[in-house]
Amino acid sequence: MNGLSRTVLYLTRYYIPTATAAGIRADRFVKALTNSGVRVIVATIGADPEYQEISGLLTICRIARDGRLPGRLPDNLPVWPRLEPLPGPHADPICTRALYRACHGLIRQYQPDILFATGLPFSLLAAAQRLAKMYGLKLALEFRDAWTVGKDWPYPSAFHRRLARKWEDRCITHAELIITETDHQKKILDDHYGCEISPRTLTIRHSFERAEEIDSDVRLNPDEFTIVYTGQLRGLDITESPALTKVTKVISRMIRRVLLGATFCDQLRLDWMSPDYLMAGLARAVSKNQQFAHKVRLIFAGQKFPEIDHLARKYNITGNVTQLGPVSPPYAQQLAHLADVRVLTLYGINNLDYHWCVPGKTYAYMGSGKPILALLPTGEARDLVTGAGTGVFAKPDDIPEIARQLLVLFQRRITNQPALEPDWSFINQFHLPVQQRQFVQALAKLAGWPLQSTPPSETEVISRLHKLG
Repeated sequence: MNGLSRTVLYLTRYYIPTATAAGIRADRFVKALTNSGVRVIVATIGADPEYQEISGLLTICRIARDGRLPGRLPDNLPVWPRLEPLPGPHADPICTRALYRACHGLIRQYQPDILFATGLPFSLLAAAQRLAKMYGLKLALEFRDAWTVGKDWPYPSAFHRRLARKWEDRCITHAELIITETDHQKKILDDHYGCEISPRTLTIRHSFERAEEIDSDVRLNPDEFTIVYTGQLRGLDITESPALTKVTKVISRMIRRVLLGATFCDQLRLDWMSPDYLMAGLARAVSKNQQFAHKVRLIFAGQKFPEIDHLARKYNITGNVTQLGPVSPPYAQQLAHLADVRVLTLYGINNLDYHWCVPGKTYAYMGSGKPILALLPTGEARDLVTGAGTGVFAKPDDIPEIARQLLVLFQRRITNQPALEPDWSFINQFHLPVQQRQFVQALAKLAGWPLQSTPPSETEVISRLHKLG
């Protein structure tokens, strides 16, 4: 390398224009770096191969989902060893192998100081570890989910499980910076790998933007009492499947358990993320309060499901339920700010006393300062909502308590009583600029870049890069 170039090669499966939480997080991190005068080369996946020079500080190299590389990259790039399987779960071998090849060309052209990779899929972390070792780069890895430590993924065989454990150990050992999304996830890694990795491990959570910072024109009917659920739904097939289908699934799980041993999926309570309990609670509240029945509107923002319409008919609340379908991230964030209540759910894991996963939308919900109906198991997500002072709680499948909490919040609304008292000193630590500053400072410390109170202009940075060759 020709000295410090203040350049990061950013390896990620998800990036804009995707609306996934992972893609939004990657976009925010990249913007934090470029706004600080750091050049970023993003290697990611797209519908078609593409090479975009967005500015002097941002280049995006997209690999097609079928593995095709942009024409600007050389043809004779090294390949992942053909006889070496990529670690799972969900290794995405076509895209990972293609990104591995592309990164060889990008490293040779841009000579980055740092290789930053984020998983899922975890195979990207393995690719990054091998690349960093080959080229002598600083390696920073982000664990957006637990790999083998802290989560027992369902692998097809014991061999695949051992392969993943080997690669996780290799990545953790080599990485000079490890980023996790929750404190408990960091603790799990620290406890497993020993105190020597603790100084290299940092929690950087998801974040929120204030309503005035979001560019989206959302309108809600002020005469309605609006309850909003944004994002993914799970467990619909569990709560709404015909009895025969349920029996078939139970038998299938038993066969897999005999052949492969117990799996993580067998321990999941995906029904806790199903809208069935929420809609049953809403129906119960509607039957108890006519004014609530007239004013309440439950809005789902995300993929449309026919099961939602079926549940609405089943519980006789069709007129109270709306499915918006997929919406843009800014639109979803504004919904969270404007609604009267936002619903937060999380899957459960049997026999787990403390759940470490925190849904990314938790922070946007807290940032609204408004009530969150938290249908959560004991764990870090529940603790965060408690700390924010904006949560009302019910067990995920406690229909009477869900109904009661909705009616309490409605009564406060119509009597102009404050719903809750948000603790802004707690909430503000998750504001987006705080998260971005953490990220830039961590990478600057890793690379030995001097931190500047005022980022250099793009012209100054490009001039410096030209001098470095």
